[in-house]
Amino acid sequence: MRSILMMITVLAMSPHALAQHRHDGGASGAGADATSWTTVPRLQPAGGGRGEMRLALAGIDAPELVIYAPGGAPETRVRHVPVEAGRARISPAAPMTGNYHWVQGREVRPGMVHVASTAVYFSNPGPAPTALLAEPRSELEIVPTPLPREHSRYREGERWPFLVRWQGQALAAQKLVLETANGSRTEALSDADGRAVFVFPLDFDPAQRPGGHDRTSAPFVLWTEHRSDGVHYLSSFTSQYSPAPERTRSLGWGAGFGLFGMALALPLLFRREHRHD
Repeated sequence: MRSILMMITVLAMSPHALAQHRHDGGASGAGADATSWTTVPRLQPAGGGRGEMRLALAGIDAPELVIYAPGGAPETRVRHVPVEAGRARISPAAPMTGNYHWVQGREVRPGMVHVASTAVYFSNPGPAPTALLAEPRSELEIVPTPLPREHSRYREGERWPFLVRWQGQALAAQKLVLETANGSRTEALSDADGRAVFVFPLDFDPAQRPGGHDRTSAPFVLWTEHRSDGVHYLSSFTSQYSPAPERTRSLGWGAGFGLFGMALALPLLFRREHRHD
């Protein structure tokens, strides 16, 4: 009888409380503290307005961000934006050119080079980012191949490939690490072509059920490191991912049916215990 009551108590726990026990106490959902879930260099959204976005730098001391446009005149495809108080305002590098832009921050000190990158989407029409992603921009880098389509995003349970390059060439047998603000950590080795495939973990709070215009998301960072000639290189790619709608819906219904079944069983259990006494 006592074990049955304990099962009911677990099922009755809030989904947020259950989620906090899945990943060694890691924070859950979009409310996770963006400054504490990892120490890896990263660029994360910090608000913005029409036609611009603010990015917050964490784990990296870069004096500026460099924005690369997917098209436009050659002399306007690159912009340098100063970083002030750990943040920077970014807008399309080339006038009236939209689609994905590549944004990068770089910190160089004796014996180390750290690079943080992200891809920012602007709604104006613009060329596909294929050529943008193919062009090397740092010694060590991680490149998504491909990026999510317009109005789409990375989601739980989906498989996404990434390319790691060293000096512009594919880097084989290189370890890449995926960390999420929900507390998950996954590792993979690149293949002979420098590619590694990650399945995004199912680590969102089941109470966060996307639907309609729900934009629930959490940050993740994919990073790798390499040593050459006594210099430590670290490169990261940061973006957002979202819950899988089907999973959160099924978890909610499953918990509901479990509680309903336990409630129906309680009178029989009490009657049997009374007869035993």
